[in-house]
Amino acid sequence: MWHELNEERWEKYGMGALNGLEISQFSGKAQLEKLQSFCAARGLKYGVHGPILGSRGYKLPRLNSPDPAEWREAMRQVEEETELASRYGADYLLYHYPFFPIFEPPIRKLYAKMPDSSSRYGYGALTRSAFRDISERLFHELGQLQHRYKQRILLEHDFFGDYEDVFIEMFLRHPDIRLVVDTARVDLTHRAFHGFDPYVWLDRLAPSVYLVHYSNLRYEGDTFTHHLPVREAHDEDESCGDAYRYLQYLAQRNSEFHVTFEHNPDLVELRELETIYRRAADACGMAMNP
Repeated sequence: MWHELNEERWEKYGMGALNGLEISQFSGKAQLEKLQSFCAARGLKYGVHGPILGSRGYKLPRLNSPDPAEWREAMRQVEEETELASRYGADYLLYHYPFFPIFEPPIRKLYAKMPDSSSRYGYGALTRSAFRDISERLFHELGQLQHRYKQRILLEHDFFGDYEDVFIEMFLRHPDIRLVVDTARVDLTHRAFHGFDPYVWLDRLAPSVYLVHYSNLRYEGDTFTHHLPVREAHDEDESCGDAYRYLQYLAQRNSEFHVTFEHNPDLVELRELETIYRRAADACGMAMNP
């Protein structure tokens, strides 16, 4: 939920099957207090996709900026929001990493909605060694913030181009920082970049995963539609991503992650939405509430 708690929407789509929600860009601290009370009264948890407040708009911190002043500003934002998330009882606070994403053409296929040259780092702007050094410093700082504020901080993968080895290395070296897997971005990375095997990647990082953002895509030429509910009809549709298979594969290697349905539920009827919830629970070996 963006901007504020929508109780009517929760009642409509929660169906008694969900035990938490994710928020972003709330309008103010009064809305956070309302959310905290709402969750406490119902035994729910909530997480935060940064930024926690919307006063800056959707401005993600540049966690791997090669510019020292820009990196310090990013970490200042993270610390400020970590303190706020902790104060209002968030289960987690997440940001994208790498951010800006890192890649440069030629790649297998450049989709129209992927970051353009002004919204990503090329390898010349951020070399492999520089990315490793910045990432080491980032993971160290985030670990200290987690300890200082008693607040879980997660990193959601963004495009890492040819630096997949460094990305994996950071999570394996710093197990206190956990990973968010986005099933749609996993699939897009597979289709866009040479040499990326989603199953090898999931296998290596499975112990690091705390949360899965679960949704699918439909590809149309050089573009795509995202945030789609993961329907059973997608399984054999080559124009759609493999979100369900990724969830199944990961659940066979990690039995303790959370799932957020990061989709637009208005795209399916309520009966099918319940089936989508039940199918995801089955894939994870869970019994869904009736």
